[in-house]
Amino acid sequence: MQKDSGKRKKILDAMQSLMAEGLAQSASVSDIARHAGIGKGSIYYYFKSKEEILEAVIERSYSSAIEECKELISDNGMDAFRKMEIVFRACRESSSALSRQESRDFLEAQQSALIHQKFVRVLVKNIGPLLADIIRQGNEEGTVRCQEPDEIAELVVLVLAVKMDNHIIPSTPEGVRGFLVSFSNLLESGMGIERGRLDYLTR
Repeated sequence: MQKDSGKRKKILDAMQSLMAEGLAQSASVSDIARHAGIGKGSIYYYFKSKEEILEAVIERSYSSAIEECKELISDNGMDAFRKMEIVFRACRESSSALSRQESRDFLEAQQSALIHQKFVRVLVKNIGPLLADIIRQGNEEGTVRCQEPDEIAELVVLVLAVKMDNHIIPSTPEGVRGFLVSFSNLLESGMGIERGRLDYLTR
């Protein structure tokens, strides 16, 4: 079992190395296998495609932030709004970390777009269910009114990830802030949240 885990790590390390060199977009599964020092067939034991490998690399890069977020909001004594703030800040910090990594690695434009797309998907997959549970908690506490927590949570994380990432749809800092003011107002109105409770989104 340990041997299998080590082989999977080699595949992810190889892809990360290709990303750092700006070669992830053009690299084939054979290239990844060669960089990893393993057979091409071994890759398909762990991953269905190159895109799945790329997504796993991005997920690994932000797994510590996601796990920390999960640990913080597991506190049963914490109200829904405090947990919501932790989740929203995790989205923002993850986006900032991606930007810092990009500026260091000088990724080419096409590869960069692919990485940002995968990054948004990773956030929606990992943070969306957490936010849905928090919305359900808010419903129970009477501070939130939302009949479709799963769908709303996915929508919120998707919008925040794309806007805070600021790569897929670039905007000025003022533009981002203006958008977040409007978005927080929309969430407060649509989910029966007390006005001003989501102001931290704009800071």
